[in-house]
Amino acid sequence: MTAADYTAALGEGESTPLAGPPTTSPWDPELALAMEALGSTVMEERLLPALLSDLARPASSQ
Repeated sequence: MTAADYTAALGEGESTPLAGPPTTSPWDPELALAMEALGSTVMEERLLPALLSDLARPASSQ
């Protein structure tokens, strides 16, 4: 999940308050910063179609 995925998902609702500090996200440092600033969680299960689509792309296009 990227910071862009996270903020887009927040706009769709169904988030819950963040229960503690966010962990680091070395693949996208902005993700942890966004989570800390916005104070909400988004369950990755809600984003499963988008996440699976990312995994299905050839490595050269990621």
